Amino acid sequence: MLKLNLGCGSKVFEGWINVDKFSYFPVDLVHDLEEFPYPFDDDSCDEIMMNHVLEHLGQDPDVFNKIISELYRICKNEASIQINVPHPRHDNFLSDPTHVRPINANVLSLYDKQLNEDWEQRNIANTPLGLILDVDFFVESVELEVDDVYKKKLANGEITEQELWSKISECNNICSEIRIKWRCRKPELGEESSKK
Repeated sequence: MLKLNLGCGSKVFEGWINVDKFSYFPVDLVHDLEEFPYPFDDDSCDEIMMNHVLEHLGQDPDVFNKIISELYRICKNEASIQINVPHPRHDNFLSDPTHVRPINANVLSLYDKQLNEDWEQRNIANTPLGLILDVDFFVESVELEVDDVYKKKLANGEITEQELWSKISECNNICSEIRIKWRCRKPELGEESSKK
């Protein structure tokens, strides 16, 4: 199994290929994720970790979309990508000048062909980037890390879960991190040729 820890920084994992832009860290491979192509074969990767990386990449939308296309190229069908990012309404995101792009599940859903086709049929204005770029990823799960203050309030019954969700969508500094499992969807061998 090929497992990539992209933009790993100091968080180097055993059993993974640890990739970072800077050789300062004890990485396996030095590579800038905004430089293409990535040094991996088509359909070669089973699992990718991007831990607090994607929010630093692709300030230019064309570069961001090339990153997504490149991830799709190297992923096998059903490969998983674990994406952890700071919540865009938290000071952890707002206070770092190297954070160039907010990431959430809605952003990543733009690269889901099935959703894209549904939006097209229902005349919804979301940009169908999966269809445009010919990539296909779907959001498998989303977890939110709530700040300790609000965890305690929830546990003590000072706030209901519904009130917490309202605060997360309306206020800053409630949720610190979003953890998204994103999965690659590719046609099985022979499936594409049968469509032609």
